Amino acid sequence: MKTVLLYAVLSYLALYACVWLHEVGHSLLHWRFGCKDSWARVQVRPYIFFSTPGPVNVEAYSALTPGQRALSAYGGVLSNLFWAALGGALLGLAGPDLGYASFFLWMFVTLNLGEIVSYLLIGSVYLVSDMSIIAAEYPRLRIPNLLAGALLTAGYVWLLTQVPDSFRTFAAVWNIVTIICMCGGRIVFTALGKRNQAREDG
Repeated sequence: MKTVLLYAVLSYLALYACVWLHEVGHSLLHWRFGCKDSWARVQVRPYIFFSTPGPVNVEAYSALTPGQRALSAYGGVLSNLFWAALGGALLGLAGPDLGYASFFLWMFVTLNLGEIVSYLLIGSVYLVSDMSIIAAEYPRLRIPNLLAGALLTAGYVWLLTQVPDSFRTFAAVWNIVTIICMCGGRIVFTALGKRNQAREDG
């Protein structure tokens, strides 16, 4: 029981780090394009849902070119990809005998990849959040995003089969539940955003 609780705490910390780094990826580009005063200031609550790279200067963001807006939207998944690669490299260098540190790294890597998959694959099928911004600026990118998401999904599923036997089931269940929650949260977030926009326009 103690082990499961510790796994849950470490998994939450890994997930929080993934989401925070995702938002920082957006925020860095917003800051670079003059839409933010501080790249490190993002909104990631303890309950994680409805995280954003805000506050963002809306006027400055509206003045960005379509390419800048699309690149800013890609910032989150690019950040996740970078940190997944770095975490994977650390796993390769450190070897399997790090105890709970190995568990944390496995969760960190798989959850970063899971977040990418949830955006590129699922988010391209049902356009939400970052993917809806990209599709609005460059509709033709929807299919390449979907294909990249499918390819990464194959790698992600394979990686989950490589997780050590001692916590593979826990890691798989946590990842699956996380992806379901992420996608559900984005659908709600996007629906609320559209409703608020409709009120402002009305």
